[in-house]
Amino acid sequence: MNNRPLVVMALVGLAVFVYLTGQRESAPPALPIAGPGAGVMPVGLGTIDPPPRRPGIPWVESAVYAAEGPFPIDLGRVPVGVYDPYNKVARGWGLDGEPKRITKRISPEEADRLREEALRLAPARGILDPGAPGVEAPVDFIGFPSLDIDDCCGGGANVPPDPELAVGPDHVIAVVNVAFAIYDKTGQVLAGPITFSSFFAGTPGCSSTAVFDPNVLYDEQADRFILGVDGNGTDYCVAATTGPDPLGTWNRYGFQTNFANAFFDYPHAGVGVEAIFMGSNQFGGNLPGGFEGRVFAMDRIALYSGGTLNVATHSTGSNGTPQPMNLHGNAQGNWPSAGPHYIMTEVFDGDRHSVWSWDDPFGANRFLLRGTLDLTDATGVAAGYPIDVPQLGSNAKLQANDWRGLDNEYRNGFIYMTNTIACNPGGGTVDCLRWAKIEPSAPAVIDAGVIASDDEYRTFPDLAVNQCEDVAFGYTKSSEALYPGVYAVGIEQGNLTAEEQLKAGEIDYSAFDRSPHRWGDYTGMTIDPDGERFWYLGEYSKDIGNPHGRWGNYVASFRFDGCVAPIPRLGATLLGMSLTRAACRNRTTGQTVTAQPEGNAWDCLASGLSVASGDQVLQIAQGIVEATAEPIGGQMIGARAQAVRCVNQADGQRVQALVGRADWSCTDLGLAAAPGSRVRQFLLSTAP
Repeated sequence: MNNRPLVVMALVGLAVFVYLTGQRESAPPALPIAGPGAGVMPVGLGTIDPPPRRPGIPWVESAVYAAEGPFPIDLGRVPVGVYDPYNKVARGWGLDGEPKRITKRISPEEADRLREEALRLAPARGILDPGAPGVEAPVDFIGFPSLDIDDCCGGGANVPPDPELAVGPDHVIAVVNVAFAIYDKTGQVLAGPITFSSFFAGTPGCSSTAVFDPNVLYDEQADRFILGVDGNGTDYCVAATTGPDPLGTWNRYGFQTNFANAFFDYPHAGVGVEAIFMGSNQFGGNLPGGFEGRVFAMDRIALYSGGTLNVATHSTGSNGTPQPMNLHGNAQGNWPSAGPHYIMTEVFDGDRHSVWSWDDPFGANRFLLRGTLDLTDATGVAAGYPIDVPQLGSNAKLQANDWRGLDNEYRNGFIYMTNTIACNPGGGTVDCLRWAKIEPSAPAVIDAGVIASDDEYRTFPDLAVNQCEDVAFGYTKSSEALYPGVYAVGIEQGNLTAEEQLKAGEIDYSAFDRSPHRWGDYTGMTIDPDGERFWYLGEYSKDIGNPHGRWGNYVASFRFDGCVAPIPRLGATLLGMSLTRAACRNRTTGQTVTAQPEGNAWDCLASGLSVASGDQVLQIAQGIVEATAEPIGGQMIGARAQAVRCVNQADGQRVQALVGRADWSCTDLGLAAAPGSRVRQFLLSTAP
């Protein structure tokens, strides 16, 4: 066997790690905390120079290296509303003399040519019209205003906002350029707005620097929130909660990303089994051809536990905008236990998108191009380059950017993606929403479509998928008769739903940049951990009075009434032991049953326990350890674990288990058990 390639990769990775270690910024031992409003500089005091860029690191196709950190922080100690000195108004970005960075795949002249070509598209058949009669619209709406341009920078301004959101059992986190806020599910503000520069202060590569392109995720299996942001085009700044509560403590890290002195741009992240994955576009520097896509994997367990955060990376070459899939479905039993993580890229021709797989990034590190799919063939609709968007009340237009992929969601073994294209539904070219459902292992398009209507422009879509595999899309819609507003539509049981206006635009959009104005790069939609409720953070034109940009964001939530959660099993599967006895008690009503075990699993409901939503259930399991190599713990089904205790009856040792929402481990906290030991586990849970 020839091990030379592995040895070379290891040596290159070591060289990169040594180089990164030599480039470290000195981090203060403790975060300097200022009081609310400290450092606030009024708007209009003139421009400042952009922060210096960190020197680039050598180009390699792949490497594994260590991030810097952890740098723990208590969110309660981070000041709210502190002025961000590197906001775009302060730097003069968008005005004459703006610092120019090449962050486009093609030249402005080529983009103009493609837009002119798109205006000549012939009418296409098969386009879905959301204004046509369809099934009923989504139901059970919740909505509340979120971050706007006055909130983003402590008195500065940024354009565009690039909104994203993540939703856990009890919290909603909304992020924009360059701040975030935390809400409960009724819209009450629990924390924020907090600028990322305040949050990441003291983190190497993320201190005294411009930050932009924020990411936020919720890991349904681990019950953790993750925040990420681009640090001045040279670093990725990432943080994760140390427990379920985002108002508590976080572990922060930073790692360098500017291979060959490229400009690191447009990071997008997704939750995986082994890692948190992130993809980016890399521009300029000494890159071969001046561009590449690049993907990164961050050790998921280390990120949550505060250990050494290893980072693996691969280049995707000329395939750009890598979008790692984002896992969903843990509470519904659809979370994969193993297997590769899938990533989608685009060839940047409006038609072709590729699927990659990445398996065992910190071990065998197998990274493969699985195949390339043609979405124009799949939909039967010719795809043009997105054109500038008109609006009511002004001749100024909005940029629709390009045809890059905007999302990659996972549900039940499939990945779902969406993007903006130009198409002609019959009355002329408009901007349209395109989507696809893809089988990733042997890439194939299972379903796909284009949603559009005459004289209306839909841009920056994002999607989510419920447990019934219904798809919801959120996006901006604008036209000569509409201010830019927040809208949604869905595919429910294979049928197009009626389009819903979630938040109307209030005024014609203007900003400190010139027409066509930057409107955004992306928006954010996700699914609630319950598998039913959709949440969307969308952008609209807001009558706010700020001369630098009239943007606001709105959180909207809804569900499809045809998708109802199944009755939970209220049971568990144990690991590392065979079950000999189990009992279930509804502590709310006092009812007790002896469960009927099958192997190492049991089901309280099948044994006759009656529960209503919110009831507390105590489950007591007794088993015999079969193999110490497998951890002693378990996975709950249909309930949230609140407390778990394990007792080794052979020696009396007992521990309070490490608890996620549905998973726990007694071994991780030191329970020792040899084969033949008897172990009892007490599980307190709440029925959803």
